[in-house]
Amino acid sequence: MQAQAAISAARLKAQIGRTLKVIVDEPGLGRSSADAPEIDGVVRFKGRARVGEFAAVLIERSGEHDLHGRLQ
Repeated sequence: MQAQAAISAARLKAQIGRTLKVIVDEPGLGRSSADAPEIDGVVRFKGRARVGEFAAVLIERSGEHDLHGRLQ
């Protein structure tokens, strides 16, 4: 499990600085095309976007399971 955690952390860290297209699930929370609902992490973001719409999010940091950024 420790090896998988390291792989996941590296994958998330590689997203920092990229802009991802996310579907907004609730205010400040969405999923990229790589994130399955209720299984994978989420993209948390600052800014206003409508639930159900797509938004461009600049990834600024990664957490243990989630990405964090701001709307573009």
